[in-house]
Amino acid sequence: MPRHASHGLHLHPLATISGTYYVRTPRGASSLKFEDPRLASFMAAPPRKPKCRPENQAFVYYPVTAGNVVLFESWLRHEVNANRTDEERVSVSFNFNWF
Repeated sequence: MPRHASHGLHLHPLATISGTYYVRTPRGASSLKFEDPRLASFMAAPPRKPKCRPENQAFVYYPVTAGNVVLFESWLRHEVNANRTDEERVSVSFNFNWF
């Protein structure tokens, strides 16, 4: 991911487990952002406080570190915000399916 590149909110419908291996993550690289899968049920819910508990936040941000692998269920929507560093962020994403 060069400077300003992003990967919009998506899921992996033909997989069971998805993951990413982080090869190079420059200082300041954007986190992996997971969406709360309950959002569709909150249509008429009151607004959330800006500093609410993690389990009440609409998104969870997972910091990325070179050498780490992140695994998650493929139905979980996720995205990567724009790379704001001058260095490229390098990762390898993959899917696994057992059905």
